[in-house]
Amino acid sequence: MAQTQPTPMATDAVLRPTTVGNATRIWEPNLHWGLFSQCSVWNPRVRCVDVWECIQAHDSRMGSEPPNPQYWRYIARR
Repeated sequence: MAQTQPTPMATDAVLRPTTVGNATRIWEPNLHWGLFSQCSVWNPRVRCVDVWECIQAHDSRMGSEPPNPQYWRYIARR
C-alpha cells in the first residue's frame, strides 16, 4: 500500500486539535475569515451541515469556499 507524504501546511492542520463552536457562521462571500475561524456549509447529499476551519486568513470570494483545500480543512458534520 503506497503512502503519500502530506504537505507541511496539511500536517499542521491535521495535528491541531479543534472544537466546533456552538454557533458556527455560514460561509458567505465578501467576508474576512481569520485563521482558525469556522464556517458551516449545508451538504444536501447527506442532509447535514459540514463544519470547516480556516487554515489561511483571507477575504472570501466565489472559488474560495469550502471544500477549497487552500483555505479550509474539514473538521466535523452536524
